Amino acid sequence: MEYEGNQPIQVLLPEELESYSLTGNGDFPRISQAEIEDRSKGDAISKSVVILQTGWFVTQCIARGVQRLPITELELATVAFAALNFVICVLWWDKPQNVQRGVRVYKKRITESPIDDGNAEATVGYWGALRDALSDIPSAIVRGPVLVGFDDFPWLIRALLWPFFKPADILFPADEPDDGKFEKRVYTFYPSKWVTLSKKSSIFIVAAITVVFGAIHCIGWSFNFPSSVERILWRVASLSITGVPIIFYPLVGLGYAIDGFLYNYRRDDFCVYIIATLLLFLYILSRLALLILPFICLRSLPPAAFHVVHWTSFIPHL
Repeated sequence: MEYEGNQPIQVLLPEELESYSLTGNGDFPRISQAEIEDRSKGDAISKSVVILQTGWFVTQCIARGVQRLPITELELATVAFAALNFVICVLWWDKPQNVQRGVRVYKKRITESPIDDGNAEATVGYWGALRDALSDIPSAIVRGPVLVGFDDFPWLIRALLWPFFKPADILFPADEPDDGKFEKRVYTFYPSKWVTLSKKSSIFIVAAITVVFGAIHCIGWSFNFPSSVERILWRVASLSITGVPIIFYPLVGLGYAIDGFLYNYRRDDFCVYIIATLLLFLYILSRLALLILPFICLRSLPPAAFHVVHWTSFIPHL
């Protein structure tokens, strides 16, 4: 984080940091790899334990399936989260965990007189940015919630969409980042200046992971449910979270085509916003259903659900 006195100015990305001292703005900071790793709250041992625990749980579920023992809906939902957990551990193995403060890099001072650097800190992390957004709610109620791309919408519509789109706006950079704007935090997944490079490649990766996450829930298609209503809800919700990532971009493309036909290719994405909002609501409702149903189904379990795996059958010589 570039500082001038005690005021944070902007985040210095790698390409900016490399040429920082060459511009005469300041001295290149000396930050070793050990110092970066020391700021993390997780190490290889803790991450390995998480992977071992996750792998052991998945192995038990597979063994129950091999021995024709029933798997509960709660166990299946946990397997889906375990798959996500494994992907996150692999992708973020070298990422420092829960770092709350950036390394200060100071601009060269014009005067040699001492300046009180104070304790001013820039907003870091998703939850910090969301907390700041929530603190602006009173003033936002008066002027109306501000959402990128929704400024021309009525106050009531912006107020209804704010709880859903504001968290996403904090997570993901804008499609057209303002290069002249100083950013005091890095977005959760990638900086906004990388949006044209990272977003296109990450779209398919995220969609594929989301489809796999939903497909795991579809394994419970023929499970025993306490009632037919819960079976239908599980099937519909599983199909929804599996299908939404597949049909999202084709439907959004169709929305752009409809908007272009209706508004003569002006930048009025009304149909796109409607389609995206409906799919988002469908996905959220389906995810909520798949979070609640596993616990409801615990009220009536088959007797075999309490049987343990006979591991000796997998090791005949014992």
